[in-house]
Amino acid sequence: MDPFCLFMVLPLVLIAGVLVWGGLAWVGVLVIVVAGIVVLIDSWTNRPLPFDVPDDDYDDYEPPQSPGRRTY
Repeated sequence: MDPFCLFMVLPLVLIAGVLVWGGLAWVGVLVIVVAGIVVLIDSWTNRPLPFDVPDDDYDDYEPPQSPGRRTY
């Protein structure tokens, strides 16, 4: 899990705990579900790719040939 995801999820869980403690349990559960959705989306976007991405080889770069001038 991305550590920056925790910057959003931990305050949501804290707010959910305050809401449950304050008597609004259904709103707290809803906030926990939203936090779970955020974690699922973050896990899905940061999953490993199913294929290998080849590294670009910059060593094979050849500069284009300039027309230049002929010298006799």
